[in-house]
Amino acid sequence: MEFLVLILIVGFVTAGLSIRFDRFFTILLLLFVFKLTIFNAINLFLWVILFGALMIILDNADKISKLPKAMKMKLFTFIPIMTFIFSWLGSYVFMLSSKTVLIVTLGIIAILYGLRLVFIHFAPDELDLTNASPTIVKLCGIFGPIISGFFIGFIGTSLKPLKIPFAIKFGKMNAKQVYLGNTITTFFAAFFTIIWHFVMSKGAITGAIFYQQMILGAALWTGIHYTFELTNIFFKNSWRKPFQIIIGLTLLLVSIKVFMMI
Repeated sequence: MEFLVLILIVGFVTAGLSIRFDRFFTILLLLFVFKLTIFNAINLFLWVILFGALMIILDNADKISKLPKAMKMKLFTFIPIMTFIFSWLGSYVFMLSSKTVLIVTLGIIAILYGLRLVFIHFAPDELDLTNASPTIVKLCGIFGPIISGFFIGFIGTSLKPLKIPFAIKFGKMNAKQVYLGNTITTFFAAFFTIIWHFVMSKGAITGAIFYQQMILGAALWTGIHYTFELTNIFFKNSWRKPFQIIIGLTLLLVSIKVFMMI
């Protein structure tokens, strides 16, 4: 029952928000529905975003292969190196952090994500921009993998809901390019973080637990994905903005429940 509740809610919500892989809501439902600890919820969620990011990369394999060599070098050399280093740093902080620190951080992120959904919306012409600011492009290119690597290691989310509006609204960057870059960043950061958390757990994550988390993570991602696909067929574009505001307000309310876990 808990499994069905989670995949139906997350699949439906992310279909309305057009979110395909960084499904932050999963962590919250793992806490409130599955009744997992914050540590286990984050470790399980890492598998969900890993599989989601991998799917998008495979779906865009042809497009990626046609990118300029310099861009591919950055995507598959610079990003892996940066996420390798900073996911380790974030994972180290995760292992040192108490339940209270993680819960407070999660609550703050829920508030920020909620505010973003309520107040920041994209006009159709903003999703196909080509006049990017060179300064913002460089900042995002350098600090994007650093920020995502650290925060995925620390709290399991890449901060995509905050990074992408910054890149598009302030940097006038192309939404598809930003999304693809963040997807590849998330894939490598999640992959390395899963390894770091296993290595740093000092035996708390046994081989059996690791395997169980992988299988459950794959099952959750599959259920969420197909709920997303089925729901998305019937979701009208005119519904998306009000739906986004409703979900944003809901996240603000849920953040109160998160803080009550302290």
